[in-house]
Amino acid sequence: MNRLFKVGELISKYNISTSPKGYCVVVDKDRDNYVLYNNSLKCLQRIAACVVNDLFNAVVDDGGQ
Repeated sequence: MNRLFKVGELISKYNISTSPKGYCVVVDKDRDNYVLYNNSLKCLQRIAACVVNDLFNAVVDDGGQ
């Protein structure tokens, strides 16, 4: 599913296993690229929008339920 992420949104790489995932925060976006802060690497990364849209999911707060 192609999804557009918003600046400030917490996202994680799609992973079907139960292992811990690395999280990223969307810092900036334009038509072709996202700038992500990679929490595990502690750095900014510019990644093509098509890659982010296909390989990342939004981290959703379930409200503690």
